[in-house]
Amino acid sequence: MASGEFSLSAQSFKYWEIFLSWLFKYETRCFALKSPSFTYENPSEALNTFGKSYRKYMACKGIICRVTPHFKDIEQTNAILKVIYETIEDPQMCEWATCEVLAKVMAYRNLKVGHTLSLPIMTKRGTMEVITYVVDRVFDLWNKVSAFGLIPLKDGEGAPILLFRGTDFSFMTEGGRASIMSDLDPKGPGYSLFEKGQLPIREWLKKTGKKGRVIGHSLGGVVAAYTLIHESSLMSKEMHECSYAFNFPGVSNDQLQIWNDLTEKPHFQGFVCRGDLISKLGNLFGKVYEVSLETPLSPIRAHETLLFAQHRGHLHEVDLEQENLSSSRRYYSKLQQQTSSIIYEFGLKFLFPT
Repeated sequence: MASGEFSLSAQSFKYWEIFLSWLFKYETRCFALKSPSFTYENPSEALNTFGKSYRKYMACKGIICRVTPHFKDIEQTNAILKVIYETIEDPQMCEWATCEVLAKVMAYRNLKVGHTLSLPIMTKRGTMEVITYVVDRVFDLWNKVSAFGLIPLKDGEGAPILLFRGTDFSFMTEGGRASIMSDLDPKGPGYSLFEKGQLPIREWLKKTGKKGRVIGHSLGGVVAAYTLIHESSLMSKEMHECSYAFNFPGVSNDQLQIWNDLTEKPHFQGFVCRGDLISKLGNLFGKVYEVSLETPLSPIRAHETLLFAQHRGHLHEVDLEQENLSSSRRYYSKLQQQTSSIIYEFGLKFLFPT
C-alpha cells in the first residue's frame, strides 16, 4: 500500500471511531454492575506487545479479529499461547487470556483438519497444563462461516472444544458477507446461522463421546451461547471446563427463558467491555463480567481489543437483572431490531439460510 493510501485509511478509521463515539455516548455503553470490583494485572510484556499490534499502524486489524489465510499466522498464534502459559502464573488469568486469544485470534485463522494446537488448559486441580489438541472438524455453518471442532490428541486429556469465528468484516469474501448478514438477523444476531449449523454441531459433539466446551467472540460468542442453551446436555458442567463468550450480543426473551428453565446449566462465563455497543443488545445470561480499562474505548476498540493483554484492567460482575431492564439496553435492542427488520424486508430475506 502506498504511503498516501496508508495515511488515508488510518485517518478514515480515526474519524469513523470519533463519529461512532459521538453518536453512541459512552455512558450508555456501560453496564449495571455488582460490587466489589477486582483489578487484574497482566505480567506478560510479550502478550501486551501482541495486543498492541491491533490496528497499530492503520485501519487494518493485524491478525486480531481479522481472517487471514496464512499458515504463519497460525504459528504466531500458537507462539503467543505458549507465551501466555510461560509468563502468566495465576491459573485463572492464564485461562482467561488463553480463551480470549482462542476467540479473537485463533478462530480467525485458516485452520485445517489435522492441524495441532498446544493449548494451556485448566485441570481438575485448578492448575494449567499444556495439552495438544487437533482440529478434528471444520464446520461450514453457512456460506463459509467457519467453526472448528478441537479434540485432545490423547484420550482423557481435556474436553472437546467448539471454537466459533466472529464476524468477518470482509465484503470481498463469501464468508465475510454471510457473517455480516448474520449480525442483522431479525430473529436475533446469529440465530439463523446457529439453526443451520445445529445438526452437524450436535452430531460432532455426540461423536466425541465427551461433554464439550464452546468458545467464541462477537457473532461467534452468541452462536456459542445458542449452543449452550439448546445443546446443554452435551456441554460440560465441570467448573474447570468452562465455556466462554467475549463481547457477545445478548439473546432474545424466548432464548433467555429456555436458559432459565434448564435444570442443569453448563458452566459459562461471559466477558463484555465497558464501551462496547454490541454487548448492549438483547439479554445477557450466565455469569457475565464487565472489563474496564484505564482509558475509555471507542465502540470498535471496546469490541475487539484483547482485554487480558492489557497491563491492567478492572472486573465487575454484571447485575443481569438490572442490566437486562436498563433503558440503554432497551433502546439499543429496539434500534437493532428495527434496523434488521427494515434491511431484511428490503431484500436480505432472500439471502438468509432456509
